[in-house]
Amino acid sequence: MPTADNHPQNGYSWYRTFPGTPEQVCEARRFVRAHLPHHPDAELVASELATNTVLHSESGRPGGTFKVRIELRADDSARMEFDDAGGPSEFGTPRHDREGGRGLTLVQVLTTDWGVKGDANGRTVWTEFSP
Repeated sequence: MPTADNHPQNGYSWYRTFPGTPEQVCEARRFVRAHLPHHPDAELVASELATNTVLHSESGRPGGTFKVRIELRADDSARMEFDDAGGPSEFGTPRHDREGGRGLTLVQVLTTDWGVKGDANGRTVWTEFSP
């Protein structure tokens, strides 16, 4: 069940923990769509980040989880954060290869800013959206 907190700048924040299974990518998208309806690109970005979390981090192993935090600010700008359980250090770098890898480039194009913090023991991928 999502949890909501009042945000200090008269905005709102929500967070939810999801099981690290492929089926939960759709649930993460629904969660984002429900809380950021005026940011349609956020749903596509959420799909990419949830997919990466499940496929490329320890969160996708049996019993793994990932957490999504959404912040909607009073000026209608928004921030999303996806926390995973860590894994290979290459994750979080846009790349193009025969297996895909264009998703983070898409994230870069659809957001105002984005980045990755953390290490192989756990990471947060964050994104920002303009009003």
